[in-house]
Amino acid sequence: MAENIDYEQIYQLTFRKQWAELLELVYKYSKFASSDELVKRAVNTFENEFFEELDKGIANDNIETVLENLFLLHKGKIYSLTEDRAITVVVELVNIYKNKGSMLEAYNYAKFYPKQEICSEVIRLHQESLPKVVEHSQSHQIKVTENKNISNVKYTTSLFKSHQEMEFFMAVRENFQMFVVYPNVALSCLIDFEKIKSNLSQEERSFFFRGIVDCVVFDQHESYKPIKFFELDSSYHDSSEQKLRDSYKDKILAVAGQTLYRIRKTSENQGRAEFMKIIREIVNIIY
Repeated sequence: MAENIDYEQIYQLTFRKQWAELLELVYKYSKFASSDELVKRAVNTFENEFFEELDKGIANDNIETVLENLFLLHKGKIYSLTEDRAITVVVELVNIYKNKGSMLEAYNYAKFYPKQEICSEVIRLHQESLPKVVEHSQSHQIKVTENKNISNVKYTTSLFKSHQEMEFFMAVRENFQMFVVYPNVALSCLIDFEKIKSNLSQEERSFFFRGIVDCVVFDQHESYKPIKFFELDSSYHDSSEQKLRDSYKDKILAVAGQTLYRIRKTSENQGRAEFMKIIREIVNIIY
């Protein structure tokens, strides 16, 4: 008799047809599964009754768990099934996961028996869902893919919401020609949240992961660290909701030790030249 095997538990699980729990226990006693007579008998009883019920279409609430545990026992050579029954297990699992919409899980099982109709279908669907591989001179060491089913229409939009925003960006870029300037940069890409979160309210923390800064100057010679922050304000910023969001942004950058410059036109005569002048003056004040 093998030591540490709870034979009474095995007997009770077999008697109650608690197959999922029985297989988990067999996996636990894996070293004895193929040699201990009671363990072998219990699994044989399970196998015969389970597959008989499966053939008759009898519902089993734990069928997914039972099939997965049985598959593990078979693949781990703890308890070997016949080829036909191994195929049945895989096909059932593929069907279950396909119907649940878990195509990756279905595919992972389908690979074991690719010639089975359902397995072949799932493998085909999986391969069709993968990006197209682009061949190039360095394919042996760098993989390049591209998306599929590209529409004939072009629905891209401008990086800037208005001509004024573009003029403002160009003005910042002209004044910082030795640096790199990016528009619409997420706060989460600029500030170390962990370092400042204790100084923020719950509302400010939530806004941190949604807020952006209109224009940011980066020092490419210092690992692209941000060094200047600019916002272009307009009448849109006069609403109470936007004022609140602006206050969150001001607070976040202040807590992070950064100055945020807000610039707002007061007449229609102001354009890129005027933006360049005021930014240059601000730079002179800073330096």
